[in-house]
Amino acid sequence: MRHGVAVLACLVVVGSLPLSVAGASVNASISNVEVSPSSPAPGETVTFETTVRNLENSDAPLEINDIAIRKSGGRGITEYERVSNLGSISPGSTLEVPLIASFDSSGSKDLRVIVYGRDRGTGENVELKYPVQLNVEERHPQVDITANDSVAGVESTGEVTVANGLDDQITNVEVVVEGDGVDMTKSRTVRSSVAQNGSITAPFRFRPESAGEHPLTATISYTVDGDTTRSTTRTTVIESDPLRNSVELDTTAVGSGTDRALRVAVSNGANAPLSDVMVSATSENASFQRVLLENISASTTRQVRLNATMDEPRADVTVTANYELGTETEQTTTETTLRSVPGTIDLTGLDVVRQGGRLQISGSASNVGSTDADSVLVSVVDTENVTPATPNRDYFVGTVPASDFVSFDVYARTEGNVTSVPLEVTYLVDDTRKRQTFDVDLDRLGGMAPQPEQDGDSEGGDQNSMLPVFVAGGLALLVVVGVLVRRYRRGDDDIEV
Repeated sequence: MRHGVAVLACLVVVGSLPLSVAGASVNASISNVEVSPSSPAPGETVTFETTVRNLENSDAPLEINDIAIRKSGGRGITEYERVSNLGSISPGSTLEVPLIASFDSSGSKDLRVIVYGRDRGTGENVELKYPVQLNVEERHPQVDITANDSVAGVESTGEVTVANGLDDQITNVEVVVEGDGVDMTKSRTVRSSVAQNGSITAPFRFRPESAGEHPLTATISYTVDGDTTRSTTRTTVIESDPLRNSVELDTTAVGSGTDRALRVAVSNGANAPLSDVMVSATSENASFQRVLLENISASTTRQVRLNATMDEPRADVTVTANYELGTETEQTTTETTLRSVPGTIDLTGLDVVRQGGRLQISGSASNVGSTDADSVLVSVVDTENVTPATPNRDYFVGTVPASDFVSFDVYARTEGNVTSVPLEVTYLVDDTRKRQTFDVDLDRLGGMAPQPEQDGDSEGGDQNSMLPVFVAGGLALLVVVGVLVRRYRRGDDDIEV
């Protein structure tokens, strides 16, 4: 196989009247010169199949001493090929002799095939000549190489396009790509043929060994005219960037109650794709699922969910991503904290108002957790100086949804120097009863109620018993005053009351 840089087409023109010189008893000629390939390229081997015929009316054999192919005309003699001692041709017989030549440059070639012989009957020399005209030009299918952006140590892709602009189809097409400083992971493509004015695309894959410039050369081998193999090459230079590793992890706690998880965002800031990305998490107080991602393209982000099993309400977690970048195995980590927050009741917005001898305590039972709290009950704790009072010694709140609240009010009596009133809150979360105690500071006391409570004390009882007397006395006084006024108007002197 010959490797060349150009393609050529060649036209062969053969003289229609063969030249012959005969002695007294020999009548011979060069009947044909067949050129193959008919359109050779510069440097390509050309075969001139020469047929010499000794006609039937010859009286003697023709002895062939030499057959040569020379340049026709011009100064000096340029001989491309000579074959000697070929034997004799009997009358009515032919001799076929291949002459091999090649031409380094393109252009029109005026050639001549010459047979040097001897008449075996007379002993005279015989010389036969046959003109051949050959046009050699550089013609190959057009070849183009395209390579995508590449990074050192990372596989990239490209393609070779072969467009056949020759006068006939080409067959047995082979495309091979080679590079300097690159590892070719796919380099060869074979096609049975490419039609005239048709084209093919040959993909290839490569991995630069280092950053910088690297030449890529595509060699295209093919066959024309059925049996002539040619080849042409095309070279391009690629620029490979250095590999940059930049991967970040961002975590968010998701889920509610004990059903907690971590949502992990893997951001690929590298200039190459990540492959075989394994995302995992470890903690002393929790266990997590692992998630495998096949590929994360450059400048993109993928999210995964790592479901957690919590052993404690709080877990300090290390999140890790192991991945392949180019030919290297890399790792990145981040730290976070995951908390399991079941329903939890807190007393908020507390207010204390004195009503006679008792205290009214009002506020909200607020669920600061992420699950519902059921059967919530707020009660005044009975102590030495604090006693639950009517009408609400305790208050059944019921269910408080997650991140919600329900209002309540309870009553208590105090004795002595009391600075706070204890309240107990009980509730159910995930079928587990919780109990909490809150001390309500009496500094929250908001003043007296508008209408004091009548609780039946002796002083209040005396006041209530005198009320009819006061009413009767008032009425008698009004009667007396009315009588006196009437008699005064009549002029009476005697006033009887």
